[in-house]
Amino acid sequence: KQWYQRRVRGILRKTVKTANVDVFVTPFYVKVNFSPYFFELHLFHEVEDKSARAVLEKDTITLHLTKKLPAKWKAIRNPEAKDSATRQQLVQNAIKYHEERVRVELEERMKVKAKQNGQALRTAMDQDSQERDRIESIKQVERDQVADEMVEWQKLDDDEREQKYLHSVKRGSVMTDTFAEVISSLDKTSTEKDGSLINSYDERTYKFEKIKFNLGNPLKPRDYSSEVISTPDQKSLLWESSGPRKSSEIAVRFTPRYFPSAARESLREEEETWLAKNTRAQSVVKLADGDTKEKERNPVWLADKASIFYKQGNFPAAINAYSEAINISSGLPKLYINRASAYIVLNMFENAVTDCSQALELLTPPVERNRMSRVRTLAKRGSAYCQLDKLQQALEDYRLAQQLAPEDQNLRVDVSLLENKLEFNTKTILQ
Repeated sequence: KQWYQRRVRGILRKTVKTANVDVFVTPFYVKVNFSPYFFELHLFHEVEDKSARAVLEKDTITLHLTKKLPAKWKAIRNPEAKDSATRQQLVQNAIKYHEERVRVELEERMKVKAKQNGQALRTAMDQDSQERDRIESIKQVERDQVADEMVEWQKLDDDEREQKYLHSVKRGSVMTDTFAEVISSLDKTSTEKDGSLINSYDERTYKFEKIKFNLGNPLKPRDYSSEVISTPDQKSLLWESSGPRKSSEIAVRFTPRYFPSAARESLREEEETWLAKNTRAQSVVKLADGDTKEKERNPVWLADKASIFYKQGNFPAAINAYSEAINISSGLPKLYINRASAYIVLNMFENAVTDCSQALELLTPPVERNRMSRVRTLAKRGSAYCQLDKLQQALEDYRLAQQLAPEDQNLRVDVSLLENKLEFNTKTILQ
């Protein structure tokens, strides 16, 4: 080896006859592994392991080491490393230091990733809220426009209303099929009955009746198809007030919860335990982050938001929302079950198996109320196991699901297919 140093940095060169080289550096330990050989050095002084740099050129590897304290070293090797027991202890210390450093860096990366996921989730939520606000603003503009038109209409007298109506009729925006039938029946200038000629009422009254019909007047027309209009007074009777609606009372009765098993076999205590457990998990928690809105601290609200993302096909956003809800309340099984579904869509089957297993641990005590949830979770985990080619574990989950839901024909078919597949694989191996 060759060693060159300055006050701030030292350079260590070592000849290696391979391109496959692994370098391991801690503040007091350097190891270069070039199979089947390796080189290690216990440093007398401390170096900055994070800024260490290795350069491989031809058959030589050069290590650039930054000193912790700028100074000229009198020696590079730690004299205590001559003893075998001390040397092993120094190696163990270096390994522990490296493991701790990796753990801290991993935690920091996870915190950064969680923060980025939270920001991405909040951005998706903000976009969704903005879209809802935009639609609501359009609706509000339409409502305000209609309200203004109604106010202006109420300010008009009968003549102005008639002129406005006639103008709208010319544009063809008012006439309907029902109204056209009424017009056709009333538009006759004369009607014969018993050989006599009966004149209709004046044109102004006729037009005013048209206006009332098109304004959605709560008056309703009589059945005048078989009648003959003889006078304006008789015509005025075509519209009759329907009167106010009759009021009535609705009796509401709440029935007690029904437990299908007999009293001596009842699981009432377990049922109540399950309900109380779920109620606690769905509660809103207080977080130290003052910027977080109250609804964003509600795991149920986050789960609903995640379901919207899932239906929209935005599976990464759904996973982020479910993860955020789990961070707030880790006792809701449906959060893990639904996140497992998103993982399966993204082919992250190991994560799906982990979430399903966690959900099954939370689906306790096993009662009738959570039976179907356990069935779905077992089937989902079995599906993930199939994708991982772990057919035996998949078959076990599907059999458990079938025992819980013997009426499910799909589970029966899946169990049969898995059994045939395992039998075929066994015969193939034996042959």
